[in-house]
Amino acid sequence: MYDIKLTDVTYSYGDNTVLRGLSMAVDSGEFIAVVGPNGAGKSTMLKLVAGLLRPDCGQVTVAGRTADEARAAGDIGYIPQNFARNIADFPATVAEIVALGLVSGRKKNISRDAARHIVAHMLAMVDLEEYRDRRVDELSGGQQQRVMVARALAGNPRLLLLDEPTSGVDFDTSTKIYGLLGDLNKSLGITVVTVSHDIDKVTRWASRVACINKGLCFLGDCAEFRRVHAREPHLLYYSG
Repeated sequence: MYDIKLTDVTYSYGDNTVLRGLSMAVDSGEFIAVVGPNGAGKSTMLKLVAGLLRPDCGQVTVAGRTADEARAAGDIGYIPQNFARNIADFPATVAEIVALGLVSGRKKNISRDAARHIVAHMLAMVDLEEYRDRRVDELSGGQQQRVMVARALAGNPRLLLLDEPTSGVDFDTSTKIYGLLGDLNKSLGITVVTVSHDIDKVTRWASRVACINKGLCFLGDCAEFRRVHAREPHLLYYSG
């Protein structure tokens, strides 16, 4: 069963059409790396799947439901670009930030003890147990990003969407973040879709690569992508 299916999707911001006739499908349990040039519609595609935008034309479904329905059911964990940095000044501890993921997820209306257990488990998964009582603004950029992953996972989603999760972090940290996502994908069976410019690193973990430049330019396994597509000029230049 497809976890994500986009059928002939078009979306515009005013007169600027950023996606036109996009069709693609993601199987349950896949790890998909979404690549392409700046302005090509990658982040917009992710927002459409997250149910934050609605297509002008076409259809987006998540596990056979509309993206709105899937989001309302807590099936989607979404981490927008620069989200960790945007909440860095928020006066909350790491544990409090992770607990916010329970509010809109599939683990609503649980007891305080159960919530505490889930938060502890999520922090263990991202190797941040010792930081649970630290303020989030005391953490490094990479640690803050892992907090966001734990927050998204706390609601027990079936689908994890990430927009440039390694933006602004160093090489070693970005490698660890993609390794974490790969491990979570394998151990939990959760479907992962991440937009990334770190093509070399993300393709070490992804099961397939989708290249988007308004429409779908490529969808295939990582070896095929490196062999036949990675040097195509539209990966660097927007066709708009």
